[in-house]
Amino acid sequence: MADTDVLAVVWGETNRVTSKDGSNATLARLEAVVAKLAALAKKRGFDSNLSKLPPPRVGSQEALRYQKMMVTVEAVEGGTWSGAALPARAAIWEITINGSPRLDQPLPKAVSWITDQDVASGGDFVVGDGSDGRLYRLFETEKAASDHQLPFASAVTGSGMPEPEAANPFRKIAWAIGITAAVVFVLGGALSVWTGRSLSDARNLLVTTNPTYQYELLTAVTEFCAVDYKAFPDGAQSAVCGKLLEGNELPSKNSEERYDFSQAVSVLADAKSCPAAPSKDGCNTIWRAAIVVGQKHSWKAGLFQFLNDTSASLSGVTSAAGSASVLVSFLMLVCGIAGLTVALGLGTKQRVAGVWIDTRNRVSLARAQVTLWTAVALAGYTTFALFNVGFAGIAGAAAASAGGGALGISTFGAFPAIPASVAAALGIAAVSPMLSALILPTKDATGNKVDLAIRGSDGDLRRRGAPFFGAESEGLEKRASPRLASIADIFMGEEIANADTVDVSRLQNVVITTTLVLGFFSILVAMTTVGADQLIGAKAVIFTSLPELGATFTALLVASHTTYLISKAHDAQPLNPLDQQVDS
Repeated sequence: MADTDVLAVVWGETNRVTSKDGSNATLARLEAVVAKLAALAKKRGFDSNLSKLPPPRVGSQEALRYQKMMVTVEAVEGGTWSGAALPARAAIWEITINGSPRLDQPLPKAVSWITDQDVASGGDFVVGDGSDGRLYRLFETEKAASDHQLPFASAVTGSGMPEPEAANPFRKIAWAIGITAAVVFVLGGALSVWTGRSLSDARNLLVTTNPTYQYELLTAVTEFCAVDYKAFPDGAQSAVCGKLLEGNELPSKNSEERYDFSQAVSVLADAKSCPAAPSKDGCNTIWRAAIVVGQKHSWKAGLFQFLNDTSASLSGVTSAAGSASVLVSFLMLVCGIAGLTVALGLGTKQRVAGVWIDTRNRVSLARAQVTLWTAVALAGYTTFALFNVGFAGIAGAAAASAGGGALGISTFGAFPAIPASVAAALGIAAVSPMLSALILPTKDATGNKVDLAIRGSDGDLRRRGAPFFGAESEGLEKRASPRLASIADIFMGEEIANADTVDVSRLQNVVITTTLVLGFFSILVAMTTVGADQLIGAKAVIFTSLPELGATFTALLVASHTTYLISKAHDAQPLNPLDQQVDS
């Protein structure tokens, strides 16, 4: 019994045409060609792109032709077709009076091959009774279509022909989101540099020899001491504040409205000693004053103040406490990368998650994983590296004062190291899609025979027909449009036999990946806060490395991806009727 889907396609593609010479043999060959290529299209998941019609009514004028067509299709499927060998690809295209393809408009890519020299003719046809004056030819070739193309196209039914490309309704939105995301990314990076530069300026103020800066630092320390005393009048006062305040009040000013500091030399000496002993009494007060003076003279005004206040609100870390946070920088970089990803998806696939949609118009789990790891790891690395670049201003006297030696900028080491566990995570996320790409073509074999050799001298792995495990696959599920892609695809099987079934290995992979990415993200967030003692006593860069995640982290990731790839390599098979009866 012939495949009902193939019968519907053959009838849909041929019922309107008749052979020009009236020969039943010519028409039967057309039906045989369409039958073979329709079966191939079905195996690749493209049969929905071909024209289909139900059988005609019994007793109608078309019923006899349909019966003859069924015999032809059964012969092709049963391997008893006795006519000339059937082609690997075919197309019906209009021809001119002299028999050449009509080229009033450039040929669509789907039929551009019909002008090649090795193309044969399978007969000429007319639509209906030919009263419209148009003549069509069946063009045949032994060169197979690629795995992502229909093997049959028809100018009569429009099958295989590209639909008119409508203007992307999200084009302007995609550009707006992309530009905004790029600006956010740049601002996030600039803010990280900004923060590092401001703190390096504060560190340099501790050892400055510039009289103007020295006086500003002494003034700021004095005012901090007075504010602290008013807030905690019964609290212990540092020795530094005792040297600057007069009776716990601000000292008097001279005729030039400047404070007279009788122990300025001693306080400045205390400031210079703080990098070597950050926990020393009074160093926290001096450091907070240095930050205020540094920000006053830095180019971080206006916008920085707003972003700095936002960061303080989110992290609870304020510059007045002497600590620093690059949380807002990190979040801005994450949002920038995410925004660029969304913009690219809208611009190319007209979907927010368009970057995750593969060539089969399914949401790809591998693409989603690579995107998530890239956004989190790249944002974290960029935040820390740019902060270090800004903080490189301490290289020299400021670093030497902390006992680290006067580092040159070339040996400062602004870019953090990448631990083995993080490199493994990024490597696994990148390699997994490559291995997946090698496995998937083995499920797209076009015939029933398993071919262990690689077809073609070019070694194109897409032509392999050997399954990894078990019986040969029924083929991969493919969709006609990115609009049919769904986020649920990351949980579902990829083959025709299990496309509507949740794949437990994929579910496991999603849960583990989400857990690890969120864990890594949380660790990076915690790292964005830097304490006052660490900043005061820094001898080199603050962020020397991304966090080491450990062997357990790597083992979980490896186990998850291994299970996922092994499950992908196994060929899904549908239950036969007997199995279904037993299960029921």
